[in-house]
Amino acid sequence: MPAARIHLTGDFEAAHREEILTLARHREADLRADHPMERIMAVECTSSGTDILTTGFHLARDIGHAIHHAFHGRLTFDYGNAETELHVKWSR
Repeated sequence: MPAARIHLTGDFEAAHREEILTLARHREADLRADHPMERIMAVECTSSGTDILTTGFHLARDIGHAIHHAFHGRLTFDYGNAETELHVKWSR
């Protein structure tokens, strides 16, 4: 069961999906030294956007911030259940 879900939406996301996913995978590789158990579990692409499921909060927050820094847009964090679940939403 994933600890965090990053939901990416918008016309920009659809047009630049591969570039955004490459950035997410680079952030995952960079964080392995500090957080070896945190990984991208799955990437689900649909017509309404892309979901990146991660095993931990640190990776999800880092990916969200990296995408926002690189591509701007709107970024929100929702700690629905602060102990077990994080939802990161980005759109542009």
